Amino acid sequence: MAEQMFSLLNMRSTLDDSTTRARIRDAAILLIGRNGFAATSARAVAAQAGVSAGLVIHHFGSMRELKNSCDDFIIAEIAQRKTGMGADDVNAAVQEWYADLDRYQPWLSYLGRLFTDDSEAGADLFDRFVVMSRSMLDDGVAHDQVRPSADEHARAVLLVTHSLSSVILQGHIARSLGSQKLSLASLSRMGNAALEVYTEGIYLNSSVLDATRDATVNAKEVQLEKGQGSGPTS
Repeated sequence: MAEQMFSLLNMRSTLDDSTTRARIRDAAILLIGRNGFAATSARAVAAQAGVSAGLVIHHFGSMRELKNSCDDFIIAEIAQRKTGMGADDVNAAVQEWYADLDRYQPWLSYLGRLFTDDSEAGADLFDRFVVMSRSMLDDGVAHDQVRPSADEHARAVLLVTHSLSSVILQGHIARSLGSQKLSLASLSRMGNAALEVYTEGIYLNSSVLDATRDATVNAKEVQLEKGQGSGPTS
């Protein structure tokens, strides 16, 4: 849901970014997010950070270890703060994110790579988001702020997927909304549209939902019949 998206985007660093190691890490995040891990070399990271390639290896050992450090840093930053269900919590997160959009852009691009490169870190982070989203939804249901669902876990997975699409598809979203990159205007429009869908829905009645549920039940019955028919006879 929108709270999940903004807790993802609302990332604040508590580390000393003036250290050489941090400068190298930030350069790697920028370049990997922009070009992908396979196309990012120690020499390129060194040039971006203003150090020698040997110093990159000295601090991290290898490009793979440097990427692991970037993964750990991004995950720690995301896990550091979670927004609540209240309107004040959401508003505070949105305001902070909007106030410093350019600062977090390299992190967003890196996250997009993390989730599309099929890495263990990306899989672990996705699972963490599902747990976080499920907890928020359960809390909302308990406090009469969120409607209950027939499949709470699947709903949490769906909302995480929707939230991450803004990160993974940010270039396409921005272009479609008339921006060259993800901006305050495009984020505002996406956030408002998402909340409108989540709050008011789209369909005016349950006919499509009922038809889909019936089709699912029928498909399961057909699969069971095929399974029984193809199995060994006694």
